Order: sequence, then C-alpha cells, then structure tokens
Amino acid sequence: MNRRLVACLVFTLGLSLEAQAQLPTPRVPPQSPTPAWLPRGAFLGTSLRRGAVVPEARLQWQLPFFHHFEDTLSLLIEPTAAVAASRPATLLSGDGSLAALQFYSLMVGVGYTSQQPTGVQWGFQLGTGPMWYRARFTGSTKAQESYVVGHLDGRARIGYRFGPIGLGVAVGYGDPYNYKRASLARPYIGGLQLGVYADWR
Repeated sequence: MNRRLVACLVFTLGLSLEAQAQLPTPRVPPQSPTPAWLPRGAFLGTSLRRGAVVPEARLQWQLPFFHHFEDTLSLLIEPTAAVAASRPATLLSGDGSLAALQFYSLMVGVGYTSQQPTGVQWGFQLGTGPMWYRARFTGSTKAQESYVVGHLDGRARIGYRFGPIGLGVAVGYGDPYNYKRASLARPYIGGLQLGVYADWR
C-alpha cells in the first residue's frame, strides 16, 4: 500500500479522534427524587375571559423522554380543577347572569424545558384533553348546564431552579373546542392564563 495513503489515513483518523475528544459531553439528566408515579410539578393560576375570573390549580406528572445538554422534552399528564371567583353581571346573550362556573379537565401534552447552568430555566407546554364544566344561571331561560368538551391550551414559562425545585411564572392561553353552540357558559371558559409554577422533577 502506498505510504503516503497510509500516512494520510492515520493523520485523518488522528484529527477525527481529537475533534471528538474536544466535543462537550452532554450532561446526564439529573435523577429525580420523585418517582414517576407521583406528581413532579404544580401550577396555580387564573384564567381571564369576558369578565370571568377563574382561579385554577393543576398537578403535573412529567415523563422525560429526551434530554440533550440543557434541553429536555417531557410527556405531561395534568389534571385541573377551577372555580370562578368573579363572573360577569350579564351574559353575552343578555339572557340573565352567570351565577356559578366550575370546570375539571385532564390534559395530556408535551413540554420543553431549557435548564441553563446559571439556574435560569425557560420553556413552554402544550396540551389537550377532555373538560367537564358546570354552570348555573339566574334570570335565564336555562337554569344550568353541564357539558363535556375538548380543551386546548399552551403556556410559556420562565423561572429559576433553587436546588431541586424550580419556581417561576407562566403566561398562556386556552380555548375549548367541540362545544355546543347553544352553551351560555362557553364564552367564559379559557382565555388568558396567568400564574406561577413549581417544578421538582
């Protein structure tokens, strides 16, 4: 075999090995102190829509399926409960007023988190799932309604990781789908979301 060819191959192989040695090694994702069957996050927030103020609480099961350097992708399972704290005095239809509103949902989605070495973390989450809502009315031809609909929402998050716990703020938007057009409560469900989150994954 030609000596020049052998020397060229050895030189190329040496450069390749040196380049690989200089590449940063992806950080191994931290092992969670919380088992996968327990919640690894929570969100406390409020939805605002057409005069309705609806505080909500969510627990979050997080199942990471991809990690590379600072980036993590997770499957999310998120039960939600919400009860209206303030309601509009008059329905959009003009047919009475909204006396009570509550909803419960089970969202399934994906989340992206970027965990910086400085402790800053940011990301977004997007999910969908069934929602059951109940509403009562006064001065209306309809006394109450109870429907199961689909719900889609997403939010952006930014915060800081203090040891094993990440804390921060989130802003998002939600909207029901597959709903009955005759629903009087539907215009007050979803909307702008504002809140805080805790993440102990």
